[in-house]
Amino acid sequence: MFAAFVALTVAAPTALPQEKEKDLPEAAKKELKALEGKWKIVKMASSKGEEEPDAGKEFFVTFKGNEMTAENGPRKETTTVTAIDPSTAPKCIDLLEKRPGKPDRVTEGVYKLDKDTLQIALGLPGDGKLRPTGFDKPTDERTMVWTLKRVKE
Repeated sequence: MFAAFVALTVAAPTALPQEKEKDLPEAAKKELKALEGKWKIVKMASSKGEEEPDAGKEFFVTFKGNEMTAENGPRKETTTVTAIDPSTAPKCIDLLEKRPGKPDRVTEGVYKLDKDTLQIALGLPGDGKLRPTGFDKPTDERTMVWTLKRVKE
Protein backbone atom coordinates (compact mmCIF):
# COMPACT_ATOMS: atom_id res chain seq x y z
CA MET A 1 0.00 0.00 0.00
CA PHE A 2 3.01 2.32 0.41
CA ALA A 3 3.32 2.58 -3.39
CA ALA A 4 -0.17 4.06 -3.48
CA PHE A 5 0.72 6.19 -0.46
CA VAL A 6 3.74 7.65 -2.28
CA ALA A 7 1.94 7.89 -5.62
CA LEU A 8 -0.81 9.93 -4.02
CA THR A 9 1.63 12.47 -2.71
CA VAL A 10 2.43 13.66 -6.23
CA ALA A 11 0.17 15.69 -8.61
CA ALA A 12 -0.69 18.97 -10.64
CA PRO A 13 -2.66 22.17 -9.80
CA THR A 14 -6.04 23.36 -11.05
CA ALA A 15 -4.68 26.87 -11.45
CA LEU A 16 -1.22 28.32 -11.84
CA PRO A 17 0.83 26.89 -8.99
CA GLN A 18 1.78 29.11 -6.11
CA GLU A 19 5.07 27.40 -5.36
CA LYS A 20 6.17 29.82 -2.66
CA GLU A 21 4.22 30.15 0.55
CA LYS A 22 4.46 33.94 0.35
CA ASP A 23 2.50 33.82 -2.95
CA LEU A 24 -0.50 32.12 -1.36
CA PRO A 25 -3.57 34.12 -0.23
CA GLU A 26 -3.76 34.99 3.47
CA ALA A 27 -6.60 32.50 4.13
CA ALA A 28 -4.44 29.73 2.63
CA LYS A 29 -1.45 30.71 4.79
CA LYS A 30 -3.66 30.59 7.90
CA GLU A 31 -4.94 27.14 6.93
CA LEU A 32 -1.39 25.85 6.35
CA LYS A 33 -0.48 27.09 9.82
CA ALA A 34 -3.36 25.01 11.27
CA LEU A 35 -2.06 21.92 9.44
CA GLU A 36 1.57 22.47 10.44
CA GLY A 37 3.21 19.64 12.33
CA LYS A 38 3.61 15.89 12.18
CA TRP A 39 0.65 13.58 11.59
CA LYS A 40 0.49 9.78 11.87
CA ILE A 41 -1.66 7.89 9.39
CA VAL A 42 -3.92 5.60 11.42
CA LYS A 43 -6.20 4.39 8.62
CA MET A 44 -6.07 4.17 4.83
CA ALA A 45 -9.11 3.52 2.65
CA SER A 46 -9.19 2.70 -1.04
CA SER A 47 -11.66 1.03 -3.39
CA LYS A 48 -10.20 -2.27 -2.15
CA GLY A 49 -11.18 -1.57 1.48
CA GLU A 50 -9.91 -0.02 4.69
CA GLU A 51 -6.79 -0.94 6.54
CA GLU A 52 -4.60 0.21 9.34
CA PRO A 53 -0.84 0.38 8.75
CA ASP A 54 0.86 -2.89 9.61
CA ALA A 55 2.59 -3.08 12.99
CA GLY A 56 6.07 -1.62 12.67
CA LYS A 57 5.19 0.20 9.44
CA GLU A 58 4.31 3.67 10.55
CA PHE A 59 3.33 6.26 7.97
CA PHE A 60 3.71 9.95 8.74
CA VAL A 61 2.87 13.19 6.99
CA THR A 62 4.52 16.45 8.04
CA PHE A 63 3.33 19.91 7.00
CA LYS A 64 5.88 22.71 7.23
CA GLY A 65 5.19 25.98 5.45
CA ASN A 66 3.75 24.98 2.09
CA GLU A 67 5.53 21.62 1.96
CA MET A 68 4.03 18.23 2.77
CA THR A 69 6.45 15.36 3.40
CA ALA A 70 5.16 11.78 3.47
CA GLU A 71 7.44 9.23 5.09
CA ASN A 72 7.63 5.55 5.84
CA GLY A 73 10.86 4.63 7.55
CA PRO A 74 13.76 5.85 5.39
CA ARG A 75 11.47 6.64 2.39
CA LYS A 76 10.43 10.28 2.10
CA GLU A 77 8.55 12.17 -0.60
CA THR A 78 8.09 15.93 -0.42
CA THR A 79 5.47 17.81 -2.37
CA THR A 80 4.54 21.48 -2.49
CA VAL A 81 1.08 22.69 -1.52
CA THR A 82 0.32 24.89 -4.52
CA ALA A 83 -3.30 25.61 -3.72
CA ILE A 84 -5.40 25.31 -0.58
CA ASP A 85 -8.93 26.66 -0.33
CA PRO A 86 -10.56 26.63 3.11
CA SER A 87 -13.72 28.32 1.74
CA THR A 88 -14.97 25.24 -0.15
CA ALA A 89 -16.91 22.32 1.29
CA PRO A 90 -14.99 20.10 1.57
CA LYS A 91 -11.79 22.13 1.71
CA CYS A 92 -9.53 21.69 -1.35
CA ILE A 93 -5.79 21.10 -1.55
CA ASP A 94 -3.43 20.62 -4.53
CA LEU A 95 0.02 19.07 -4.19
CA LEU A 96 2.80 19.50 -6.75
CA GLU A 97 5.59 16.98 -7.24
CA LYS A 98 8.70 18.16 -9.09
CA ARG A 99 10.19 15.26 -11.03
CA PRO A 100 13.63 15.81 -12.54
CA GLY A 101 13.61 14.91 -16.22
CA LYS A 102 9.86 14.29 -16.21
CA PRO A 103 6.80 16.54 -16.23
CA ASP A 104 5.67 17.87 -12.86
CA ARG A 105 2.59 16.16 -11.40
CA VAL A 106 -0.28 17.57 -9.38
CA THR A 107 -2.50 15.61 -7.04
CA GLU A 108 -5.91 17.06 -6.28
CA GLY A 109 -7.49 16.46 -2.92
CA VAL A 110 -9.90 17.51 -0.23
CA TYR A 111 -9.35 17.59 3.51
CA LYS A 112 -11.16 18.02 6.81
CA LEU A 113 -9.47 19.16 10.02
CA ASP A 114 -11.16 18.49 13.37
CA LYS A 115 -8.83 19.40 16.25
CA ASP A 116 -6.16 16.66 16.24
CA THR A 117 -7.75 14.53 13.49
CA LEU A 118 -7.13 15.19 9.82
CA GLN A 119 -8.77 13.42 6.90
CA ILE A 120 -7.32 13.78 3.42
CA ALA A 121 -8.82 12.30 0.27
CA LEU A 122 -6.48 12.33 -2.73
CA GLY A 123 -6.88 11.35 -6.37
CA LEU A 124 -3.98 9.64 -8.12
CA PRO A 125 -2.63 11.54 -11.11
CA GLY A 126 -3.54 10.03 -14.44
CA ASP A 127 -5.72 10.74 -17.44
CA GLY A 128 -7.73 13.78 -16.49
CA LYS A 129 -7.99 15.33 -13.08
CA LEU A 130 -9.55 13.56 -10.17
CA ARG A 131 -10.57 15.59 -7.13
CA PRO A 132 -12.44 13.48 -4.59
CA THR A 133 -15.72 14.90 -3.33
CA GLY A 134 -15.73 13.47 0.19
CA PHE A 135 -14.27 11.02 2.69
CA ASP A 136 -16.47 7.95 2.29
CA LYS A 137 -14.91 4.65 1.18
CA PRO A 138 -13.62 5.37 -2.34
CA THR A 139 -15.24 3.62 -5.28
CA ASP A 140 -12.68 4.88 -7.81
CA GLU A 141 -9.42 2.89 -7.79
CA ARG A 142 -7.46 6.14 -8.21
CA THR A 143 -8.70 7.59 -4.90
CA MET A 144 -7.41 7.09 -1.37
CA VAL A 145 -8.60 8.48 1.96
CA TRP A 146 -6.22 8.84 4.89
CA THR A 147 -7.18 9.41 8.51
CA LEU A 148 -4.36 10.99 10.49
CA LYS A 149 -3.80 11.90 14.15
CA ARG A 150 -1.57 14.78 15.21
CA VAL A 151 1.70 13.64 16.81
CA LYS A 152 2.27 15.49 20.07
CA GLU A 153 5.97 16.26 20.33
